[in-house]
Amino acid sequence: MGPVTERITLYLLAPDGAAVHLDADWRYRPDDPYAVSLDFGPRAAGAGWVLSREMLLAALHGPVGEGDIHFAPVDDGLLCLVLGGAGGSVVLTVDCAAIAGFLAVTLELVPLGSEFERIDWDGGLAALLSA
Repeated sequence: MGPVTERITLYLLAPDGAAVHLDADWRYRPDDPYAVSLDFGPRAAGAGWVLSREMLLAALHGPVGEGDIHFAPVDDGLLCLVLGGAGGSVVLTVDCAAIAGFLAVTLELVPLGSEFERIDWDGGLAALLSA
């Protein structure tokens, strides 16, 4: 079972109210089972985020988040993502159905509750101790 990558368009909400489309590669690797990576590519100067798969799943049903990351479904079938950092926050929207489809594939690969079985604990510890 290899990684899953799907290009899904997000919309950046600009301060003037305009929506700028951003194509991002959404990636899921069974050997990193708790994470979903977003890669915005070279157009965004290599910007990327690593998000919690469980948090994304929960966000399809209601608002979730802490700290710099918040998600909430909105009335028109979109998921709102607020991603923050030292430079401020960015507000993005994405189609809920597209995210639900992507997450369904990840759940086929690694069902909820079985993530811990996919982690190479010994290899991770060995890497930490050898650094």
